[in-house]
Amino acid sequence: MKKLILFSFIFGVFACKSIPKEQEIIVGSGGGFANLWQSYTIKPSGEILYRTNKSDSVKVIQKLTKAQTKKIFKTVQGLHLDSLSQSETGNMNHYLVFSEGKKFSYKTQWTNPKNVNDSIKTFYQSLMDKIKN
Repeated sequence: MKKLILFSFIFGVFACKSIPKEQEIIVGSGGGFANLWQSYTIKPSGEILYRTNKSDSVKVIQKLTKAQTKKIFKTVQGLHLDSLSQSETGNMNHYLVFSEGKKFSYKTQWTNPKNVNDSIKTFYQSLMDKIKN
């Protein structure tokens, strides 16, 4: 019985680990003739911020639940962007950035969806679907 209580306590402590305040995930796209860029930043608080290069304003467009936010940050960590860095540029680009202040910043950018890792493409698309719905 004591072992079960100890296990539950340890599991509870590690399961409740919070997301560092400086971490953020940015997804975006842009380019083309008009050179219009837009990005969405997911904060550890669950806020989703929208910004475009045609405006100086940043707008909170959505607030995720704590569970949704934790799942998204856990998933992006599982992508291992530090070893999948890519910087393909072209007319229209898509990108994914995972960073924590000055500690680290991992970015992958692609033009042709055939040239990006399937797990990154799936993560990007599911995140965009969640943001736009």
